[in-house]
Amino acid sequence: MNHPNPNNGNQRSLDSNVFLFSLAQETGCRQVTMMAEDHEFSSVDDIIKDATQYGHNILYMNYKGLVEIPRNLLETPICDIVERLYLKRNLLQTVPTDIGRLSRLVELYLHSNSIANLPKEISNLVKLEYLDVSCNMLQSIPPSIGDLQSLKKLHLSNNELTKLPQEIGNLKELVSLEVVNNKLTVIPTQLCDCLALKSLILDRNQLRELPRQLVNMTYLEEISAVGNKLTHMPADMGMMPSLKSVYIDSNPFLYSVPFSLWNKQIGANGCHSADVQQISEDSRLVVEMDGYVTPVPPEIKQVYTLQDANQPDVPSLLDYCLKVIYRYKNLKDNDKDKLYVDRTSLPQYLADLLHIPTAHCLAPGACEKPIFTVAFARVFKLGWAQQWQNTNPTAIPFLGLCCSKQCLKLFTRFPVPI
Repeated sequence: MNHPNPNNGNQRSLDSNVFLFSLAQETGCRQVTMMAEDHEFSSVDDIIKDATQYGHNILYMNYKGLVEIPRNLLETPICDIVERLYLKRNLLQTVPTDIGRLSRLVELYLHSNSIANLPKEISNLVKLEYLDVSCNMLQSIPPSIGDLQSLKKLHLSNNELTKLPQEIGNLKELVSLEVVNNKLTVIPTQLCDCLALKSLILDRNQLRELPRQLVNMTYLEEISAVGNKLTHMPADMGMMPSLKSVYIDSNPFLYSVPFSLWNKQIGANGCHSADVQQISEDSRLVVEMDGYVTPVPPEIKQVYTLQDANQPDVPSLLDYCLKVIYRYKNLKDNDKDKLYVDRTSLPQYLADLLHIPTAHCLAPGACEKPIFTVAFARVFKLGWAQQWQNTNPTAIPFLGLCCSKQCLKLFTRFPVPI
């Protein structure tokens, strides 16, 4: 399916002029626009002087050739007035450690500078809601970013980031996160604790997978991971109640899409261009059927199709134990048979599986039994639901997982709810 390209960090980053227009509309006046025009032709000293004199709380210092944030901006009374500060396309290399003196700051726009790091004192901006440091030279984000409890939008595109701090999961008000065109190889599972998140844009990184914990993000509406190295996606992703759009174009190691996404808007052009043998060499199981070849999630250690001869319907001892523990630990609190499991006594990957299984059975009739390490798979296209699969002969298929042979037979006959 063709869709507008959402993958340019500059396009996705909030441009000050766009914000300016929307703010002017919201206030119903031209004052904001006129203020920005005045600032464009004013010196920095004049901007600060006027703001101090007239109480302006929005300062535009874009394109001023600044090599540092002006010191007099961090002095009283102006530091107690400014709420929105725009410093796009200057020559800034650092952010001062006393940036927290801007006690009322709601938005900080540092797009297109040469900033190499953010000070840990960035956390002192306790009212900050919007932070844009796209198009800089950042190699890391301080853990203290997690202390910005009011932060709603965080834009980090076009930097040199190789990881995000685990503390990012403390941002309970975060609605939008953009980390386009960096060098991320993994997303911390703690990010999935940002339950208010609606938009997650991770295009053009080096990600091989997305955390299964994403399925807990009940408000997430859009995920974009275009131009990465994904080999699979969380099988239950389509069960996220608010999810509308998933863009995964140009992932050469991605050979299938979870069937749970069958009724979502999907962009998946330019996938499976790499040799699947490169994936199977990583001890990944591969399903071959009806001319399709696809790896299964790495948690799956046994996989069967209806084409397999003499396929067993008996789970491994590990899988059986996981199912029993999962069943009894999820009983109601007042049930005498409820089982309390000390997850800290288990290997981490088993504890994670018990918390969030690999998948849930897709068979009709609301089976939805958890799938851990053994699955029964079907690989196919559903062209009437996803036109891109119908019109593009090289489009990747769906991968559906069931908990048993019987469920797989039902799913093969009736793949979608009737």
